Amino acid sequence: MYGLKIYFKLLGIGIIYVLTSCLGLTDEEIDFTPEREAAIIIEYMNSLTVRGYDIDTSDVGIYYVILEESEGEFAQHGDSIGLSYIGFFPESNSIFDATEYWYEDGIWKFTYLSTDLIPGLNNAISLLNKGAAGLFLIPSDLAYGSSGSGVIPPYSPIVFELKLVEIYE
Repeated sequence: MYGLKIYFKLLGIGIIYVLTSCLGLTDEEIDFTPEREAAIIIEYMNSLTVRGYDIDTSDVGIYYVILEESEGEFAQHGDSIGLSYIGFFPESNSIFDATEYWYEDGIWKFTYLSTDLIPGLNNAISLLNKGAAGLFLIPSDLAYGSSGSGVIPPYSPIVFELKLVEIYE
């Protein structure tokens, strides 16, 4: 009798395993390649152009749109700054990070160019003066490259909506 109970438990576990593995609940295999990245960048830039945005390119190769102009100063190496941001994937608009997740006031305070950031984010900040906001499409070679990081897959361009809220004295 005891052996029969174990048999039925194992049989039940096996049936559940087989049924759930056939439901397609596994993650979709996506081939993260430079070619896929290039297609995502082109598609996202086209979507901005269709919405009437004029896209600029920085000297290192990030694509950006200034959303809110300002007359303030630009951050210099070693300045303490306050930045708000939302980071998302251009192909899905899925948010992967935002200052409101981490800071009660939604502002990240740090020392500019003394804090370890991805090169594209440092470049994006350099394009904003105090009070300005922009949308920055960062190719993977200026973000997390061929290895990715956390929820960011390899060869993934990322977008940040940034606002340089404050430069502290």
